[in-house]
Amino acid sequence: MTPEEHLDAALRGLGFGPDDEMAATPSRVTKMLAAFVPTDPPPPLNPLPTRSRDAVVVRDLPYYSLCAHHLLPFFGHCTIAYQPSDRIAGLGWFPRVLAHLAQQPQLQERLCAQLADTIWEGLAPQAVGVRLTARQMCVEMRGPRSPGLFETHTWRGAPSPELSHMLR
Repeated sequence: MTPEEHLDAALRGLGFGPDDEMAATPSRVTKMLAAFVPTDPPPPLNPLPTRSRDAVVVRDLPYYSLCAHHLLPFFGHCTIAYQPSDRIAGLGWFPRVLAHLAQQPQLQERLCAQLADTIWEGLAPQAVGVRLTARQMCVEMRGPRSPGLFETHTWRGAPSPELSHMLR
């Protein structure tokens, strides 16, 4: 059986269908889920040398992912703050690496840690902090059925008070 046929059988087994409006749903859902299977390598990091030790902050990067527990979307914004040691990243690298890491079933906490680890390992900064805020459809559509904004923070290194403040 194809993935579409398996999904069609599962939907029918759950009581969905037959419904003409859902005839193409198994195909659409399998295509949508296939978009969350990472196939591309992570974006390359080409660090740039710097003498600056001043903080770099990238705010409000949008991201979209699927909850690894329920396969429902979660989405929000990311803020990254880091204090360079001797190299920085081009600013376009941050949204690309965030999108790459989010392109798989994820947990918000794991995504936050993976992004911090990637920056920490790639740039070897003095400190890096990542904040993710998200709406979690698994909370809004099932369970408590309550909207809310969920926030996670991850730090690597010893952030200065000024750097810590920049993630607020």
